[in-house]
Amino acid sequence: MSSVEKRTTRTTSEQTSFGSSSSSSASSSSGSRSSVNISSSTLAKLAFFTVAMIVFPIATYFLTVDQYFGGNATYAGISAAVMANVILIAYVAVAVMEDSQAGPAPVSIKKQQ
Repeated sequence: MSSVEKRTTRTTSEQTSFGSSSSSSASSSSGSRSSVNISSSTLAKLAFFTVAMIVFPIATYFLTVDQYFGGNATYAGISAAVMANVILIAYVAVAVMEDSQAGPAPVSIKKQQ
């Protein structure tokens, strides 16, 4: 058997064993329910940004339509859309900061021979 054939055989067997282990873990996880631990601070942040996503753009529209834009609903709508994007960007930034504080999750890879 040449070295190319050995390498191809080894790669194929590694892929097969990896594929079978992932499918068996997927079938075992679907059979049993696992609990997910979510911190209360994470839920509080999600609740805050959910409320902010509803309240701030609507308030921005109604506050700016007459005061700043003289009844022009198009500009007030644009300002409300900008406010929604600001809130969305703030949520992503907070989520990234929270994730980076936790640190990278340890990854364990079993090497099969």
